[in-house]
Amino acid sequence: MRNLLAISMGFVLLLLMACSNPDSTAAQDDKAATDSSATQPLYPFSQYLQHELEYIDSMPLAVEKIVRQEGRTTDSGIINKTSFKSAIAFFTSIDPNKTELRSQYTETSFNDLSTEAITFSISSKNATLPLQQADILLHPTTQQVKSVALSIVQSFADSSVSTKVLWKHHMKCQLAQTIQYKDGRSVNRITEYVWDKPF
Repeated sequence: MRNLLAISMGFVLLLLMACSNPDSTAAQDDKAATDSSATQPLYPFSQYLQHELEYIDSMPLAVEKIVRQEGRTTDSGIINKTSFKSAIAFFTSIDPNKTELRSQYTETSFNDLSTEAITFSISSKNATLPLQQADILLHPTTQQVKSVALSIVQSFADSSVSTKVLWKHHMKCQLAQTIQYKDGRSVNRITEYVWDKPF
């Protein structure tokens, strides 16, 4: 009888312990789901941009550079592909899927009827990182990238630069920059690289 009483008491004690924190399992499940979503790959736009550079290299295409500052064209002409790749190297090398960066970004996706595209939107949770936002638009049927838009902020010793990068598939890349100098001056510049014209 004593053994039966001891077993019953032990069972009741275990039952009380299990019921004492009913949310613990749910909380652990939620944490596991959060941790899992923080490690899932984001849309690989960096690899897409690398493929675009390979495409430009493989085609007999000229790269035209046009610079407009404060609404005036200040420079234009054909540049070689090496100069082009060097000019945009920083932007095409950004990859939020790198192990040390992945946890700093979140991603949402939706079918945007207004643009007739599937949109992947990647946002930074860290205001000190250069890449703050990336929006990738895909064709809803073919899943081919239509465009990539990046919002990038860089700080330098004498200025800060906010850059909006717009990459149009197989066509062009545009950098719209606002340069804010520490002495109060501000410059707006748009640099466009167009390569969808054959030699």
